[in-house]
Amino acid sequence: MKQLINYLLFLCIGCCFSFFYDHQLYRLLALLSAVILASVSYLYTRRTWTPYAMILFALLATQQQSFLYYLPLLLYCIRRQHFSYTILLYLLPILFHLRMENLYLCTAIAIFSIFAISLRQQWEENEEIKLSFMRQRDATKELADILSNKNRHLLVQQEQEIRIAILDERNRIAREIHDHVGHLLSSALLQIGAIQAIQKEDKLKEPLQNLRDTLSQGMDNVRSSVHDLHDDALDLQVTLQRLLKDYSFCDGTLEYDVLHPLSQQTIYHILAIVKESMNNTMKHSNATKYSITVREQPAFYQLILRDNGTRHSSVPWQTRGIGLSNMQERVADMHGYLNITHTSGFQIYITLPKEDKP
Repeated sequence: MKQLINYLLFLCIGCCFSFFYDHQLYRLLALLSAVILASVSYLYTRRTWTPYAMILFALLATQQQSFLYYLPLLLYCIRRQHFSYTILLYLLPILFHLRMENLYLCTAIAIFSIFAISLRQQWEENEEIKLSFMRQRDATKELADILSNKNRHLLVQQEQEIRIAILDERNRIAREIHDHVGHLLSSALLQIGAIQAIQKEDKLKEPLQNLRDTLSQGMDNVRSSVHDLHDDALDLQVTLQRLLKDYSFCDGTLEYDVLHPLSQQTIYHILAIVKESMNNTMKHSNATKYSITVREQPAFYQLILRDNGTRHSSVPWQTRGIGLSNMQERVADMHGYLNITHTSGFQIYITLPKEDKP
């Protein structure tokens, strides 16, 4: 908008010169030429023929004084990189018309021309500063986004490591309880049974039986606690990541998008299906990539297992083996659906309804 105002300013200056000094028929032609040239320069800054049109206008100004009045507007239209080798050419019209009767006119046009050049340079410098600022701002914002993404990734990774450490500690505690406390209670129960077998006194039968019942109840509580600890320590995402990490046959990727926790029974079924699929890929395919996708939809869970290999076994995919039959049985137990395709590689699509859905 500021540049447009500058164009209009020098156009008005040229019109004023034309009104006071020119009474020829070329006045209208010079005005139209100046308006067209200024409009083209303002709207189409990258036109290659614009400098040549300006040179033609300057040459016309050497022949007709009507064009000389718009010389400041012409100089304002010139881009800064053209000043060095064309500035003298654009000032030639002033020298051609420099006579005693036109001394004040040429002096005024020269002053306004210098002012136009200075104003144009100042505007371009401001535009360069503005453009540099915008680039710096964009670069800073991009860098901030990159740092934010890295920090978010580090936080997620840190939370994942903490969760894995907690799950490992739960498993360790469960093993310790099972190996030590469980074995001690089992040994105590065996000893109580042996004492009951050899003890003949009636007054000790009831206390020994009560002691045995108490130990049995404690054994059941320990077993239940160990199972609960182990079940809580079983995280589907972490377990799938470990399976892919230990899968040396080909590269594996995991896409996990589940917000609500799955039941332990569903996790056991999914892990068994994934292991069977990975074994089938290793035995019957020449795949180089294997991917696992687990997504949560509003009414169901989706499990997609795929590889990019081709069959090189003599057994066709349509022949249902024990592994695929086991997959089908597990999916049926969860009231789900299984679909197998092998158009490009091998894909297994499994849909499992959510337990809270009918």
